[in-house]
Amino acid sequence: MRARAHVILGVVAVCGVVVCGVIACGNAVGTDACQSIEHARCKWIVQCYADASNYGLPTPRSGQTTTSTPVDDCMRYYDDACMHGMVTNVPPSANDVNACVAAINAATDCTIVLNPETSPACVFLTYDAGLDADGGG
Repeated sequence: MRARAHVILGVVAVCGVVVCGVIACGNAVGTDACQSIEHARCKWIVQCYADASNYGLPTPRSGQTTTSTPVDDCMRYYDDACMHGMVTNVPPSANDVNACVAAINAATDCTIVLNPETSPACVFLTYDAGLDADGGG
């Protein structure tokens, strides 16, 4: 009986790991769009983030070299961070992403850089973008 219980427990554990892996590594939405937008924001990192130790990044910069700049560090960080995709129900079109990047590049202050979803060009960054009033797609 003990052996059978161990086998059942083992099978349940393996199934649990597989299910968690599928959930955690599902299809990410908009990884390229995320990188394009974040790279545009990274160009403003020195002007818009007061925290000189890591410029507003959630973790200290890693792999910093003497030739590395905060902009390079930021872009390198978001190359990885964006692999999880965007928090949106609707994948953005290339035109949407290009318009959002253009709005960030044309910014005259840090408002859109710090909160791009507040710009009409970047409204698709909100989680519920593209959903109609009844919650359907």
